Amino acid sequence: MPHPIDLMVGKRIRLRRVQLGLSQTELGQKLGVTFQQVQKYENGTNRVSCSRLYETATALEVPISFFFMDSTHAGLELAVAEQFDVPDLKDGIHLMTAFRQIPSVAIRKSFIAFVETLAGEQI
Repeated sequence: MPHPIDLMVGKRIRLRRVQLGLSQTELGQKLGVTFQQVQKYENGTNRVSCSRLYETATALEVPISFFFMDSTHAGLELAVAEQFDVPDLKDGIHLMTAFRQIPSVAIRKSFIAFVETLAGEQI
């Protein structure tokens, strides 16, 4: 069983990679590893060494602390994104990014009501 910290670090690697629009292959090339190794890091199957974590943080343009911040202090986007399952992560990030760009509070509220209505119909 992967350690919970390894799972958290892996989720955050995946989150940041998706935020930047990088494939596992592209991140692997930046790190000098295969995409399969990136998959293992993201799944928590393989632990990320300290030196590899430093290289990963550099490649993903975040401080190393990004991988260890408490979700409550890491920012709303990270806290929300961590709730998505892997297949939904990319869509969730796109949705949050687009939502933040809506300048009108009234339109945002209408959009939230619309999405809640759609979700209610699917249940």
